[in-house]
Amino acid sequence: MVLAQKPLYLGQAPRHAETQRSSSVPSAASTPPSLNSRSSPLAESTQSESAPTNLNVIPIKDETGKGVKPSAVLAFDGDLLFLSPNCLWVSAGAVAELGSATALTVKKIEPPKSFGSLKFQEFNTFALFPARKSIIVLDKSGDLYEYSPVTNKWKLFRANLPFLKGQPDPEFIDLSIAGKTVTLLDPERNQIWQANGGAAHMDGYLKDVLPWRIKPGDTYVGDGLSMAADNATIYVLKKYGTITKFSTTSGAPGSHQLPFHYRRLSGMRPSRLCTAANAPLYVVERENNRVLAIDKTSGQISQFLFARSSDLRGLLPVVEGFWILNSGKLLMRKLAQPDSMKMAFLRRGNDDRLDGMIMPIQGVALPRHVGVFPGARRLYRFGIHEGMDFFLDPGSKTKVTMGTPVRATDGGKVLRADANFKDMTYPQFNRVMNECYKEHRTSDRNEDLFRGCQVWIGHGNGLMTRYAHLSKINPVLKKDQLVSRGDLIAFVGVSGTGQNLPGRTKYPHLHFEIWLNGKYLGWGLTPAETMGLYEDIFGNGAGG
Repeated sequence: MVLAQKPLYLGQAPRHAETQRSSSVPSAASTPPSLNSRSSPLAESTQSESAPTNLNVIPIKDETGKGVKPSAVLAFDGDLLFLSPNCLWVSAGAVAELGSATALTVKKIEPPKSFGSLKFQEFNTFALFPARKSIIVLDKSGDLYEYSPVTNKWKLFRANLPFLKGQPDPEFIDLSIAGKTVTLLDPERNQIWQANGGAAHMDGYLKDVLPWRIKPGDTYVGDGLSMAADNATIYVLKKYGTITKFSTTSGAPGSHQLPFHYRRLSGMRPSRLCTAANAPLYVVERENNRVLAIDKTSGQISQFLFARSSDLRGLLPVVEGFWILNSGKLLMRKLAQPDSMKMAFLRRGNDDRLDGMIMPIQGVALPRHVGVFPGARRLYRFGIHEGMDFFLDPGSKTKVTMGTPVRATDGGKVLRADANFKDMTYPQFNRVMNECYKEHRTSDRNEDLFRGCQVWIGHGNGLMTRYAHLSKINPVLKKDQLVSRGDLIAFVGVSGTGQNLPGRTKYPHLHFEIWLNGKYLGWGLTPAETMGLYEDIFGNGAGG
């Protein structure tokens, strides 16, 4: 089977792209914009022109006619493949129909329920592997799967296993294919890993310098959000829009950072990086409802704006421009028809149910690194983090210690209050850890044990918050009690972490979860998209 190359670029797959740490080292070029969802220097500037409405729009539907909202898209041999958190979708022959289709029908491709004892978890991203005529899928626990459209078969490419001594464990948040090698972006260890086949060991592309040991002149990808590659180059997109470029020349890992010059725009909120062999670099800004096209040689920028109600996800480069996933539709924009750089973007709005929430700890700031946000891997238990951890982060006015007060982020009804809580003993903790190792996952039951002492609050309309690892709850708090925003509900601890055991008490923190319609907030989003969403809810400064 031959990979189709016209009208698409297929030199590279078009794609999106429990360690305590108080902060990561920022890039010298990184300067954060205001992230408060109610005020932004560019978001609400006067805009006499509106985002374009004359776009080529193609709805995506399954075989029953129900709408599908995939998170990423790529092309293979004339077909379009789409990614969802628990499956793939294929639209046969759709590449040739893109210019004339009024809708795309997709067929579901479900992975096997298990690969031996290993069960797949939430899919994060995928990439085309032309040399193997296959698709590589990365899930949020760090496992890699391979799907062959030719044979319609799945196999395990690489199970995520500890392969390094010492903390922190690697955190794979994005992948790309550089030639014949799968590359994985790991901001937790300031590394780009190279994985070949199912090998347990992986090679580090960069020098092994952990984020908190960075010195002037060291290469830094600890603030990386997304990556993309073409035949000879790897690009890493960082938190505030900085992009670093690396050569894939054989035999030169560790020091081959290449110059890449472009003038990043103020207020950038990048979420994905996409490219192809002869295409520009595309920066998707989900929170800004904007796509930037950056010429790889000159650094010249063009912008493409979208309506406030948009939900920009994966992007597919084509010869004349790009298609982008937007709320269950493919939208086409042409490179020859960008929007004026004088036009202001329209910031994406929050779900109304999340408006008005306050920080669960007064004076605490949002974390700065992706490893403590929802959707991060928890390799020690082969699971996925469903909440956010609040330690002491730069910008916080409150020191998080044992007994720090925890408050309700919004008003609601107490669904659970663990009064008289008794934590796991050392033998119980070891048994649970062994179960996670044997199953290569964290079951719901064991996940609940790891959360320790908890309070759950239902806020109505499908919204719930959870507060975990508590040392104790407010003694007056009872199940079914009504609480108001800001009410004292509990106190910070280490319960459920194993660090409450004799001689191991350390790293007190609050584990905080937001659930919407039965899913943790961040389910189905990339790590960068999740960070952007939480920043829009709470802002990036210390909560009052």
